[in-house]
Amino acid sequence: MVKTNDEIVLKGEIEQAVYKTQPLVEYENNPFIEALPPIFTEDDILEHFMLTPRISQQDKESEANIRYHVLKRIKNFIQPLPLHFELERRLSTLIRRGYLARNPLDKTFFQRIRLLHELREDEKQAHKYIDDRLNYIRSTADSLSIIGISGIGKTTAIERLLLMYPQVIKHESYKAQMFNRTQITWLKIDCPYDGSLSTLCKSFFKAIDDLLGTHYLEKFGYFNRITSTMLLYMTSLASLYGIGILVIDEIQHLANSKNEHEEMLNFFVTLSNTVGIPTVLIGTSKAQQLFKGNFRQARRAASDGSIFWDRMAEDSEEWEFFLETLWNIQCFKRVYRIN
Repeated sequence: MVKTNDEIVLKGEIEQAVYKTQPLVEYENNPFIEALPPIFTEDDILEHFMLTPRISQQDKESEANIRYHVLKRIKNFIQPLPLHFELERRLSTLIRRGYLARNPLDKTFFQRIRLLHELREDEKQAHKYIDDRLNYIRSTADSLSIIGISGIGKTTAIERLLLMYPQVIKHESYKAQMFNRTQITWLKIDCPYDGSLSTLCKSFFKAIDDLLGTHYLEKFGYFNRITSTMLLYMTSLASLYGIGILVIDEIQHLANSKNEHEEMLNFFVTLSNTVGIPTVLIGTSKAQQLFKGNFRQARRAASDGSIFWDRMAEDSEEWEFFLETLWNIQCFKRVYRIN
């Protein structure tokens, strides 16, 4: 985690590209996919995800005032549950399938780059026809929404899963050919409190600047730029850096916006269809109102479905398993079981 002026920005590792043999034919001959870690197994998720604070016998024998502080270690406890495994599979698939139509070796990739350059030459008018011009270029990007009560662990889960992937991958050569590219596997930004789509676009530029030391916010995000024009530059950067997935947290703040909900949904659909980035939208139950009304647009804005993260059911196997694991790290001096 790296602290900036306004927020805590999640930052992952930077690695040199190492290309792996792919288990699926559709993932072959795509350097953006081949440079990713192998598809994770459940054991991989357990190893990287589970976090159990250590409480020694000496801790348990300490005085009450000391044990009170020891007890706070429980805040770091993370137990992988079935929902975490489902979320990892969704995330893994979103990233890889999003790259299928953005293979940097494919001729359509260069068509997109050329078209974006032409649109940027006519910036003042481009926002009027950008969708029509890019519409014929295939997109395989899907989107997912994660909705749940505040504090249940949505953000913690997605951040730990993202950190299993290097955030930046440096490419130099691929199959004995020069291939000099910087790939951003994932970006995570928070939705601004006022729900402004313009500010959301600027957060995108700032996230790249914080990661790579660039100056895109200064260059593309000044105050009189309209949202659709900034989307054009987001599209260019998404293509340039091969951004694998964009996670937008706290989307319930969009309910505070003066924009119409349909306009917001169109924005997210454009992110996937035009910009070509798979998106994950995370919010509290308040965010559900954003997906009401225009069902067709709501379905397109969450094309890979929604995950509703609720409390564990009382007396469920999941709840019993969670409590048993939690019980093993208690810090009482003596434990009495009541039958």
